Amino acid sequence: MRFGIIGTNVISDAFVRACRATGGRAEPVAVHSRGRARAEEFAARHGLGVAVDTLDALFDAVDAVYVASPIGAHREQALAAIAAGRHVLVEKTMGTNAGEVVEILEAAEAAGVVALEAVRNVHAPTHGLIRDVLGELGELRYARLEKLQYSSRYDAFRAGEVLNAFDPGLGNSALADIGIYCLQPALDLFGAPRNLGGASVFLDNGFEAGGSLYLDHGSLVVDLAWSKIARGLGPSVITGEDASLTFDDPADLTRIVLHPRTGSERVLWEGATTSPADTMHHEIADFCDLVAAGAMDPRWSALSVNARAIMDAHLAAAAASWREGR
Repeated sequence: MRFGIIGTNVISDAFVRACRATGGRAEPVAVHSRGRARAEEFAARHGLGVAVDTLDALFDAVDAVYVASPIGAHREQALAAIAAGRHVLVEKTMGTNAGEVVEILEAAEAAGVVALEAVRNVHAPTHGLIRDVLGELGELRYARLEKLQYSSRYDAFRAGEVLNAFDPGLGNSALADIGIYCLQPALDLFGAPRNLGGASVFLDNGFEAGGSLYLDHGSLVVDLAWSKIARGLGPSVITGEDASLTFDDPADLTRIVLHPRTGSERVLWEGATTSPADTMHHEIADFCDLVAAGAMDPRWSALSVNARAIMDAHLAAAAASWREGR
């Protein structure tokens, strides 16, 4: 499958490497940037044959499009690709609200192409391993998934420079950028909650920089925590009446351990420290499978819509509370 890439940021670099780890199933061949020079520099660095500054020229060269622009541009660019008959893999978060996500997915279905949100950790084998072992934990009672990191761009913000990663005007938030790595696995593992609540912290420019969300499942309580301005120590944990499961980083798992209530602990997974490029090839492979099958998977579509709807509700409530307290 010939991929065109919209965007020349770090995640686009990782995407090129991930495509080339799929054993020939996906090949990056073109890149788009609003600045032609940036596109040409990216193409030269990665050996791509096409560098363009118009979407139509990109669509003409490819079978599918990877949308890696700021979240605020996803809807327009994904819909343009779909209208051109191209499949779209849209970097998380797919849209700035649930309505945009639904619009993209419905447009793809109507056009007979595939649209998938690129949330790499739910497509990784480690997520499947956790799903498979939940039955050994007994009745589930509590879970905590956390992804707290100090962004490499936060020092610039503290020095007075607002880069895209901390610009709320682009549809960005820590929940959409980082918290999604906790929220989507939680929804996929435990289903939709019956109630939710939480809080977030905001920077002076209105950027949601971190927070906590609890999901009420009745007999199970799930806590999620995320941040782009503070580093956490973990681990994440899922606790049942018979055993607990601990794992380190929900986005880039390197260690999963089963802790029975009685008996010895068992290491289920242990691997080297990973980067996005090391795990993105799984989502690309799933995307290629959907294209080959000629249909989207309701599991992934529902997960994208439901996660974004929860984000919308949480961010609206948290922002209102922040404004009241200013």
